[in-house]
Amino acid sequence: MKVRLIERGAKIEDMREIPVEESEFLIGRGPDCDLRLPVASVSRHHCLLHLEKDGVRLTDLGSANGTFVNGQRVRSQTTLQSGDLLGVGACQFVVDLGDLEKLWPAEGPNPMTTTLKLPPNLGGPNQPEV
Repeated sequence: MKVRLIERGAKIEDMREIPVEESEFLIGRGPDCDLRLPVASVSRHHCLLHLEKDGVRLTDLGSANGTFVNGQRVRSQTTLQSGDLLGVGACQFVVDLGDLEKLWPAEGPNPMTTTLKLPPNLGGPNQPEV
């Protein structure tokens, strides 16, 4: 299983991919972390990813500001899926377990893009033409 975290930036060139290659991958502010996030809202040892045969388990390590998956705070552990949005302090990552291409084919929606809501006066499937 090829696991990576994708950090979206304001511009496409600001996006970065972080490969998760160890069976235990520590995320935090500390110098001993596999992914070091020097941000005040990130704890020294914030959370831990456990790579297992059948998936990836996330454990919050008692972080002060919490670890979030798809907007829900993780109180102890949860299993991650491709496409999940992982929040660590002020940092956010899209989880890829190696199958994002299957979830979002080239012609389909892309998780890296921003959704735009059109104003009602521009028409749409349920809007009368102006």
